[in-house]
Amino acid sequence: MEALILIPDLERSGFRDGSYRIVENKKSLTIGAMANGTEQGNPIVMVGMELEDKSILVAQTTLALFLGAAEALKAKYGDPR
Repeated sequence: MEALILIPDLERSGFRDGSYRIVENKKSLTIGAMANGTEQGNPIVMVGMELEDKSILVAQTTLALFLGAAEALKAKYGDPR
């Protein structure tokens, strides 16, 4: 599994240098977890959304990287809850 890349200022830097397409999600975004998702038995987080053509786009990362990203964003922007 590749590393999680955190970009806290998307409005300034974008996702990458090349072009990309933003898909507006008009349905729910599904977030789930699996207890033994990695080869080492660590938990993973999966985020999925249905695309316009009814296919499902799923991204996954380890729970540790997901929580680290959440903590970094919370440190930058505060806790909006």
